[in-house]
Amino acid sequence: MITLRTWNIVLIAITAAPVTTGSVARAVEPTLSDVATCNEQAAQRTTGSALPAPRGKLRASPSPAQSQSGLAAGEKTDPTGSFITQAPDPLLRGMNAERAEDPEYRAAYRECMRARSAR
Repeated sequence: MITLRTWNIVLIAITAAPVTTGSVARAVEPTLSDVATCNEQAAQRTTGSALPAPRGKLRASPSPAQSQSGLAAGEKTDPTGSFITQAPDPLLRGMNAERAEDPEYRAAYRECMRARSAR
């Protein structure tokens, strides 16, 4: 005989299954295309243009140590310090590390990655 407690356990298991599988499906690493597109979109939204700076206005690239100074706890970059490779927020993987201190850039990048992962 099936008791009320057994039914509750079965209902919880059925309800939880789609939730856990959905989060696993979204944990897929971003593609190179996702990273490039989202960095470009974030740059356009925060600086008005994703185009390179005009000639003579280029600044020296920061060293990896300088880039990492703006990272949040738990974030790490690639060996060159150019891109975030590890982050507590998976939507920030691949983000331009030089813009790590810019909250608007972070938000725009995260929003773009969320939209691309929903496809």
